[in-house]
Amino acid sequence: MAKDSIFTYTWNAYSTNFWLILLMAVPGLLAMGIPVLVGMPAFPALGGSFLRTNSIPDLDPSSAAFMIAVALVSVLLMSFCIVSINLVIKRERTLTHVRAELMRSLGTTTLSVFWIYLVAVLLLLIIQLYAFEYGVQALLAPILNLVIGLSILFVPTAMVMDEVRPWRALERSVDTTLRKLPLVGLWLLTGLLAVSALEFALLVVSSLGPLVFLRPFVPGLVMLFVSMLLMPFLIVMLGQIYISKYTIIAKSG
Repeated sequence: MAKDSIFTYTWNAYSTNFWLILLMAVPGLLAMGIPVLVGMPAFPALGGSFLRTNSIPDLDPSSAAFMIAVALVSVLLMSFCIVSINLVIKRERTLTHVRAELMRSLGTTTLSVFWIYLVAVLLLLIIQLYAFEYGVQALLAPILNLVIGLSILFVPTAMVMDEVRPWRALERSVDTTLRKLPLVGLWLLTGLLAVSALEFALLVVSSLGPLVFLRPFVPGLVMLFVSMLLMPFLIVMLGQIYISKYTIIAKSG
């Protein structure tokens, strides 16, 4: 599928189902915002919230337990958000009734995606801690994080579209990422450019005299834009990339 077709299909599915997708994006906003709002050792950047790895060893048991609970809730909310939006994509491209899909598989699929994401989060945390301990967090950690992230990129999509088990979805995710690498690169570039452009524009606007009061709110505004508008668009785009491997659907969409 050509790059312009991916954007066309993505925009058509996104705009046609905008209000439904916007509603389903609310859990994603909560997943991103809760860690920062509750005082977890996290900071907002590039539209997301990131854990301060160097603060983890200093946590007492109660703080650590609270952090784990917040992380579990955030991962579960994000899983629900992504699965819900993928169900909308499935209906859009395969004419499946979304209510039937929601009633039948939303809960079980969300839990399956949650466990996959939880394992990935634990792996990322271990990598970050070891990278910090050995002083290679600036070199090795980003590479390993990227490998893990790309490996699970299409897991929710595969589970929703093909209704397969988690490990089979992981296999299909890796296969799709390798087969559609140029489109995955385009997906990454789209997200990065959109976030960077918005953050730059907000920083410029907030540097103007009358609007300087906006400067402290720029990270929060970017997070709001990413979670409610950009992230759903990117999830829809991933769905279109995944579906493009089915030649008949891709040509008839």
